[in-house]
Amino acid sequence: MLIHECIECGDLSINRIAADDDPDSVMEVFNDSLALSRQLLLRCEEQGIMVLNDVERIYIQLYGQTMNTPAFEWN
Repeated sequence: MLIHECIECGDLSINRIAADDDPDSVMEVFNDSLALSRQLLLRCEEQGIMVLNDVERIYIQLYGQTMNTPAFEWN
């Protein structure tokens, strides 16, 4: 899920990632989320939103393999 913060009112909400979302873009958003401020992390926690920080788990969910698994090549 992606966490959105409204720029007008500051409310937080979550939205599911769609099957047609670009995994590289989702990974970029995830990597950016690793630098969230402590204040924003606390706001998420207060609203019951768990911010993930397990890079390997996210990578497997997006790409179906570990970060260290070489891509299969057809010969």
